[in-house]
Amino acid sequence: MFLLRAIVFFILVSLVLILGYPLIIVYDLANGGDGFGLCDNIVTCSIPISEGPRLLIFLIGAFFFLVFLLRLIMKYLNSLEENSSIL
Repeated sequence: MFLLRAIVFFILVSLVLILGYPLIIVYDLANGGDGFGLCDNIVTCSIPISEGPRLLIFLIGAFFFLVFLLRLIMKYLNSLEENSSIL
């Protein structure tokens, strides 16, 4: 039971990180960074046209997969709690 609750916690943290990842990249670029390896020099940076949509599709897919896992675990936890009820 505790392990399932810990997994739910890590899934929720992962969801927040997935949603915040593009903001962290933009923040890093704005402060003179390289966008975590995305671009060495912002002036001469050449990023392929498909890089943005590819990253977006990957993040959206990971987000929905984690939401699916979260739903499955929560339904299982609810069924366990329903069966162990005194009433």
